[in-house]
Amino acid sequence: MFCSFEEFNKLSEKEIFEIVRTVLEDKNTLIYAYDGTRRSFLIENTNLKNENNQIETTINYDEYSKIAIKKLLYDLVMMFKHGIKTICYPMWFCTLEDRGPAYLPKFIKYLEGLSELLDNQSLFDKYQELGIRVIFYGEYKLLLERGNAPELLLKFEKIMELTKNNSNHIVLLGTNIEPPTETFINNTISLYKAKGNIKPTMNDLIKHYYGVQVDQASFYLGFDRFSTDGRPILISDKGNEDLYYTISPHKFITQTTFRKVLFDKLFGRPMSNIKDYELKNVELMKLFYSENKDMIMGLGNVNPNGNYWYPGPQVNVPKH
Repeated sequence: MFCSFEEFNKLSEKEIFEIVRTVLEDKNTLIYAYDGTRRSFLIENTNLKNENNQIETTINYDEYSKIAIKKLLYDLVMMFKHGIKTICYPMWFCTLEDRGPAYLPKFIKYLEGLSELLDNQSLFDKYQELGIRVIFYGEYKLLLERGNAPELLLKFEKIMELTKNNSNHIVLLGTNIEPPTETFINNTISLYKAKGNIKPTMNDLIKHYYGVQVDQASFYLGFDRFSTDGRPILISDKGNEDLYYTISPHKFITQTTFRKVLFDKLFGRPMSNIKDYELKNVELMKLFYSENKDMIMGLGNVNPNGNYWYPGPQVNVPKH
């Protein structure tokens, strides 16, 4: 047990790897809702000038596609080196359909950045060395068909083929056009028929849908406002994932950021499940809850000048 994050942060990747594998056991799946890519692109590229020598504040999606998802591919390597077994990134989910048909071509441009795994030999070698298998699941073929992107589909299939024999870690890249309930129903019926009208087990359904057995998700890392868009079916069935949200877009996530999440996940939240309280504990809780009775996590404000949402101060910590 570590007394502080500072102490934990001094450990090597290998030491943290062993701790994560031991503590998380069969619940070693992270939902990484990688987000904020357009904002971070604008932040890093607003000094570019267009043909009229004016500062450009719109997104050039050709340039965006080259770098937006690239950071994710390296984040995955860093997270796996810290002991995570499976990472699920819900790329497209049903609520994105609400953005209208103009959004899909932009998203296809974004997905083209996954070609980095094929074009960057150094990055691909890292995936092979660590034994990372990449699996696209869900309705990605239909999405790419709608986006008129047959060449990208071939690249997705090639990535899966080249990594199919890796088994140390798994990346699940998901596409869900239907609402989750519809997907669940359709896959259950499909497997029921395939098994000769025999009721499938949960493990049967997971393997049928994802192509491999996957641990239950135990934490979710999002960005910005508190929501869980794209939560994958079956592996987040119990709804008991620990939720974490970065203040800044995920482009800015660092090893230290992720270690803070791990420290809380491994040593912070588990302690809150202890129910054998001493009198001193109860008195401290009473003071803390009394001072925070009107505070609500998840409340925030919109900066009127920058037009971005941010969480407000939400906790008063009593001086004990």
